[in-house]
Amino acid sequence: MSLFKNLFDSYDQFHASEIITNRFSLELFQETLSTYSLNYSVEVIGESIEGREIKVIKIGNGNTKVLMWTQMHGDESTATRAILDILKFLNSPGDLKDVQQSISNSLTLYIIPILNPDGAVRFQRRNALDIDLNRDARAFASPEARILRDMIQDFQPDYGFNLHDQNRSYNISGLHTPSTISFLAPSFNLEEDINEIRAEAMKLIAMIRKGLEKVIPRQVGLYKSDYSPRGFGDYAQGQGVSTILVESGWFHNDPEKEFVRKLNFCLLTYALDAITDKKHEKYGISDYNVIPFMDETFFDFLIRNVKVSKDGSDYSIDIGIRHEEVNNGNVCDYFTMGKVSEIGDLSTCLGFTVLEEKELYLQPGKVWSEPVGSLEEFGQEKVLDLVRQGYLFIKSKDATDGGNTNQPINLVSKDYLPEKLPQINGLANFLLTSKAGEVKYVVVNGYLWKVDDPISENFVGLIF
Repeated sequence: MSLFKNLFDSYDQFHASEIITNRFSLELFQETLSTYSLNYSVEVIGESIEGREIKVIKIGNGNTKVLMWTQMHGDESTATRAILDILKFLNSPGDLKDVQQSISNSLTLYIIPILNPDGAVRFQRRNALDIDLNRDARAFASPEARILRDMIQDFQPDYGFNLHDQNRSYNISGLHTPSTISFLAPSFNLEEDINEIRAEAMKLIAMIRKGLEKVIPRQVGLYKSDYSPRGFGDYAQGQGVSTILVESGWFHNDPEKEFVRKLNFCLLTYALDAITDKKHEKYGISDYNVIPFMDETFFDFLIRNVKVSKDGSDYSIDIGIRHEEVNNGNVCDYFTMGKVSEIGDLSTCLGFTVLEEKELYLQPGKVWSEPVGSLEEFGQEKVLDLVRQGYLFIKSKDATDGGNTNQPINLVSKDYLPEKLPQINGLANFLLTSKAGEVKYVVVNGYLWKVDDPISENFVGLIF
């Protein structure tokens, strides 16, 4: 059995289960980190704009030096959780003790978890000055960027792992699969030359990709290597660090990205083991170049060939819907909002859920006109009956913007009027009926329910 598959199959014993969601408090992370880093040096190497500590974990004293950093974008937390798994593995490797010893003896590993703590507490991409840290590798205007720059210059790592999350819209070019993990060996100059340093990163990526293909076939992609003089990956590559960009994408029915986190643990541990004795050297640049590029044509929900009526005429359209996370008071509390992202010919696009059925007609949802204090006045069975009849909105005596309902229906203000047709960037709430007007499906907050089927527990509407 290959090491990658062994790590994958053994993952449950290395999973740091204290944090299992995309969003978590810095306090919980630091508490969990302290549990798994007792055997390692943890040092404060600086502060963010708002004075939050930025730490580095040091592991091993080997001759080969590796630097990893996570969450330079504050809302990209998948790899941060995977770092906890790596620490747990290195503390207690089980049957993989030889791998743990090889990593600890051969490498000096520095890990900066959460480079952008000010962004992390807001679960936002940028830092407290609204600077994108991954585009601050030229001016070094932010203290966080200077901290990473100084680590690269002082530590002089042989390898660097720039760990990110990517958005939900990426798919593998030419394939009906999401880009669950994507890579790049960044360029170090405008000509996109390949020197020995960059070639090392390419070979390592090619090896990791082969391991990933065993568990997520046709879901590993490659970014195009457009040189960015402000980008940190490009900067590090130019400083002589064989730099690997890892982007964590999405997997079906994995809203908290726990499966993608598992992939991060496996690929990073697999890479560290390979670096110890140059296992990746048997791969070539050609193995890197055959990795497919990505498209950005993926939707959470895609409806094909639905008919809409306007001014007495019927038109056939496709509708692409994506879900957005919206902060609801604090970083750990959010709700999901389904929005119409695209309308028209989406025949070349893909979706996690796709509906294509003949003779479906789009109709606006109906509004229950008598205002209520709360949905509890109805009860779930009454709400479900209303939804089956085409009611997607209930007027509220005191509805305020923000949050989900606890029922598969929207709670709206007393003067609300539903849109007759979907609008780009508008909320995705409408009916799909037969030509005779019989309700076949409902779309509430961007989620689909076939009214003859049992309803999912996470199918809930919005308050607006």
